[in-house]
Amino acid sequence: MDPEMIAGMIFVIILVAMTGGFILLIPISRRLGQFLEYRMSSKGRIDDPEKMEVLLRAVESLREDVAQLAERQDFTERLLERPRDDKQEERRG
Repeated sequence: MDPEMIAGMIFVIILVAMTGGFILLIPISRRLGQFLEYRMSSKGRIDDPEKMEVLLRAVESLREDVAQLAERQDFTERLLERPRDDKQEERRG
């Protein structure tokens, strides 16, 4: 077969696939956008004050846990750095 003919076929196939893809994806993306807007506007909010209080307490508890872990990690890093400094001083002295 002629290479120009194959290139033409490939071009037409790509053009048809892109056009079909756009035709199919535009309505799907619009519906997805509408769904996400609906979800964020109504269901994403918590109207029950008790549930909101429970969630706030849980977030505060997690915040405290993360702060404690950060302190422990800092302590561990400082503790692990000390022997290196001592060894360097012994080599110098």
